[in-house]
Amino acid sequence: MKRTGLFFLCFTLFLGSTSFAQHTTETHEIQAPRIAVFAPLYLDSVVDAAGNYKLGKYVPRYIQNGLDFYEGLALALDSLNNEGLHLQVQVYDTRGKTSIFKLADSGALDSVNLIIGSVSGSEFLDLATVAKEKQIPFVSASYPNDGGIRGNPYVIIVNSKLNTHLQALYNYILRNHALDKITMFRRKNAADDRVTKQFHAFNGSTAGPVLNIREVTLNQGFTPENIVAALDKEKQNLIVCGSLDDNFGKLLLSRLASLAATYKITVVGMPTWEGYRELATPELRTLPIIYSTAFFDPGQTDSWVAGFSQRYARATYSYPSEAAFRGFELMYLFAHLLDQYPGSRLQDNLTGTNFRVLTGFDFKPVQWSQNAATPDYYENKHIYILKQLQGTLSKVN
Repeated sequence: MKRTGLFFLCFTLFLGSTSFAQHTTETHEIQAPRIAVFAPLYLDSVVDAAGNYKLGKYVPRYIQNGLDFYEGLALALDSLNNEGLHLQVQVYDTRGKTSIFKLADSGALDSVNLIIGSVSGSEFLDLATVAKEKQIPFVSASYPNDGGIRGNPYVIIVNSKLNTHLQALYNYILRNHALDKITMFRRKNAADDRVTKQFHAFNGSTAGPVLNIREVTLNQGFTPENIVAALDKEKQNLIVCGSLDDNFGKLLLSRLASLAATYKITVVGMPTWEGYRELATPELRTLPIIYSTAFFDPGQTDSWVAGFSQRYARATYSYPSEAAFRGFELMYLFAHLLDQYPGSRLQDNLTGTNFRVLTGFDFKPVQWSQNAATPDYYENKHIYILKQLQGTLSKVN
């Protein structure tokens, strides 16, 4: 895997200066917006005491996601610089020795205008806490969760939560498959209860259920015969996977593929199906498979994707991952928002579309209590519904 070009550029920036030039005039200096970026880069693992990369041309898999995010971000900074928009950007390694709270206590974040974090779990919660205390907007780039935070209007969640995906999938079914025979297959456990209960909530009304959804519980190692009992040879069958478990989802697909020649079947999967390589196998080629995602790469037919991919390939000898696209998009979008709305609340200006390059973000305030004075956080509510069929992946909403 040849990825060394921009990789070593990244580490040059880290080990040298990670602040990009301020814009100045002859008479006075204009303070450039300050952005703090947090990502898992594992510098202590791959750089020796003298500051040299110690793994030769090998790039460990465990650092690739954070590195891809930074690579995309670095290309965005090049574009912004060419546009005359200058920033001060400091990048922090979340796998380093200094904790987020220790960094915040040192005053390093006091004059920061924006935090962008490719983080999850406790790091997400730590940055959310710091963002609220210091009143700094925090863009959570990758974590599809709110961590239970409330009353924190400084948090902006980019990677939509599960309930947002389920709502989008339910709406798609309602619009396109309301007359089908709808069956939701699931396991008997609390994790699957969460999915099915959410569907029931969407499907409820004062007059009763909106859609006729039959729920079937399957045991471990279920067979095609266990599924056949719920199918109708005379109607279009819509099968909903009511589980986030990968093993269950993949087995369900395999069993349905063996029945596709006999029954009219369309499958609706979970957002976790985005990473299933099995969707492209010959066995599933004729089975229509629907799933949701917060990010969609339309491929080289899209002019921006083609151009970005070429720039990325010249630097890294590889195709950009989702993390790389996200790094570019978020830096480019939010840097422009900082520039366009200086001194105002960034959260109040998230609806514009001028600086979006690929993803159709739709940031909405989320309030868990009707009596709340402020949003609990902001979340991207734009979900893509994708369809895999005959070797082609297409957007259907």
